[in-house]
Amino acid sequence: MRDKLVFVGLAWLAAYVIVMVLLLVFGDRMLELPLALRSLVVSGVLVISMTQLVIPMINAHLRRAASRRTGADTPTGLER
Repeated sequence: MRDKLVFVGLAWLAAYVIVMVLLLVFGDRMLELPLALRSLVVSGVLVISMTQLVIPMINAHLRRAASRRTGADTPTGLER
């Protein structure tokens, strides 16, 4: 249960940082776009970065941490 809570917390934090960086870097340029298109751009970048980069990194980190803690190869709840 602890690993799942850590996973959720890290995923939420990463999503928050990604959205903040997008808004800081491209916020002024995106103001010219309609709200629906702005939402599409932000959500598209968020989904791609989370599924392709962040979630695999979090899973790898939690697997390493759990294996150090228990000596097991894969902790419960994080199987592929």
